[in-house]
Amino acid sequence: MTMIFPLNVNIPVICIFIAGMASLAVTTSVSAFTPPLQRAARQPSLLAAAKKPTFDKKTARWDAGPDAEEDSWDAFGSFLRQGPNPFLVRVFSPDDYDQAVLKYMASEKCARAEAQGNMDAFFNNAADWAYQKSEEKRGSPKVDYTILNPKQAVLILSWAFFVTPFLFRCAYLIAFTGVGWGVTLDNILDFSS
Repeated sequence: MTMIFPLNVNIPVICIFIAGMASLAVTTSVSAFTPPLQRAARQPSLLAAAKKPTFDKKTARWDAGPDAEEDSWDAFGSFLRQGPNPFLVRVFSPDDYDQAVLKYMASEKCARAEAQGNMDAFFNNAADWAYQKSEEKRGSPKVDYTILNPKQAVLILSWAFFVTPFLFRCAYLIAFTGVGWGVTLDNILDFSS
């Protein structure tokens, strides 16, 4: 008895892909309405050696001062911690990002690393970040956004380099080629056309 399969694909490859996506979905679940993984909060760090940023009314900008702290991590560090949104803000609007970090440092009297972590979380998802801050004011443990979670970094990298390009390739084949909705794995992996 022969089994008829409507798509011209390699069944084991599809099964492996589906199993991989299922395991990824099971091991990493994120909800917009639950606070992020609670980590042991660090003690609130005050600006020790450096003075806090000041606001210059003439230029309407925050000034870090002469002995300001350096960035705790670069744009790729923001990408690994919180995903593509803070990375894009840092790359395309570095001055806006720096002003947001300085303003947060001044208002919360914290170190630059804590301010960067919070601004990365804000630029990633402002609603969840605001919810978490309101929960912290009600007594929930403080989330430390400076920690690089390896599991989250792997998830972000796999979405950035595997899943998203795969989905874009499928959308391209459906929209701009004669394949239509009959996309097969062979079509997706064939870049000759």
